[in-house]
Amino acid sequence: MRVAVFGSTGGVGRHFVKQALEKGVAVTALVRSPGKLADLPQGLTLVPGDISDEDAVYYTVAGANAVVCALGAPLQDKSGIRATGTAQIIRAMKDACVDRLVCLSSIGAGDSYKLIPAHYKYLLGPLMMENMFADHEAQEAEITASGLDWIIARPGPYRDGERTGTYAHGLSSKALDRKLKFRINRADVADFLIRQLSDNTYLHKPAWLTS
Repeated sequence: MRVAVFGSTGGVGRHFVKQALEKGVAVTALVRSPGKLADLPQGLTLVPGDISDEDAVYYTVAGANAVVCALGAPLQDKSGIRATGTAQIIRAMKDACVDRLVCLSSIGAGDSYKLIPAHYKYLLGPLMMENMFADHEAQEAEITASGLDWIIARPGPYRDGERTGTYAHGLSSKALDRKLKFRINRADVADFLIRQLSDNTYLHKPAWLTS
């Protein structure tokens, strides 16, 4: 299997690339700074470029069996890069006849807003996370209208730590067990994304993800 990855130098993206390579998955990653991934195992093809570069995006996607989008931005960034970048990826996927898209979003986006704790919902959300949620919701709208075989992952806030392989996930339309820990290791989020490359449990659905 070959996977095209966007956002490969971010916290979750880097974990994804490393874990995928360790599992023998070939990875093609679009990167602005190739040196940031120079220490990873063999099997990685780097495409220098930016998400706004139509040709570079297509070259990254062409020949892949699936695409993982882990685009990120600073918390209060207003550029909308997740939505516009994802739209660019979708166009490239259609041109290259690649159907499978696994996208990293965030718990709190769309109908999962009701699942987040009160201090996120009424304090941190309005003060610090409004732009992020808006960008993710626009991103998700691009995906759900794409006609692709998509899966959206909505993890809770990230924390550092090794991959445990033990974490909770479910449909964002269902209630979240309040006994669960809201935060989750980036490495476990990457593990979940890898599983979605071949698992159809959440096909055409957004899933929450936490520990």
